[in-house]
Amino acid sequence: MAETAKKKNVKNNTRGSITSLVKKEQTVFNPLNKINQFSLLKNRKTVLGAVIIIAGLLALIFIFKGLFIASLVNGEPISRLSIIKTLEKQGGKATLDSLVTKKIIAQEVKKRNITISQSDIDGEINKITESLKAQGTTIDQALTVQGMTRVQLNDEIKLQLSVQKMVGKDVEVSDKEIDEFIKANKAQFPEGTSEEQIKTQSTERIKQQKLQQKTQEFIKNLQDKAKITNFVQY
Repeated sequence: MAETAKKKNVKNNTRGSITSLVKKEQTVFNPLNKINQFSLLKNRKTVLGAVIIIAGLLALIFIFKGLFIASLVNGEPISRLSIIKTLEKQGGKATLDSLVTKKIIAQEVKKRNITISQSDIDGEINKITESLKAQGTTIDQALTVQGMTRVQLNDEIKLQLSVQKMVGKDVEVSDKEIDEFIKANKAQFPEGTSEEQIKTQSTERIKQQKLQQKTQEFIKNLQDKAKITNFVQY
């Protein structure tokens, strides 16, 4: 009887061991567990990636904060966008019109294959430099006042010379026009200016006046022919 009970206990213990082993093996090799582990790992990587991206964006915003914020006043920001909007209200139309005009001229220059050498540009810059020097200032000081750089000045002169090439070849000044100009403006010339200098300066001023008038007519003609679509109204 005791031996039978012992065998029964051994049999039960064996069944329990086998059941535990089967459960253990099912736990180890259950594919659902692998999928759950993979999903958990994937989620952790996703969260980590998101944290890294957010940290990177915050770092970029801090480094390039000047692109978004112009100033802090007692901790309160003034955005660059608000400055842009204010400037657009004050001079948006004039600025846009100027850019449109430059674009039209540049397109016409390209169309006519007009070229301006750097030596021609440098020659004009030298004239400006000498003129400013006579007035007791420098070209760099003048550019600072105008809020321009030398590169911008170079581009402006190139554009002006291009226009002169297109409209200035027909500008002529007669002796009668020179005499009439000198008679009307003789008092404006400094004392001691020679007759030759007066005639040369008068010729140049008349030529510039005519060139300016022809330039305005030229640009007006280009504007009338151009197809301009403004998406912003000021």
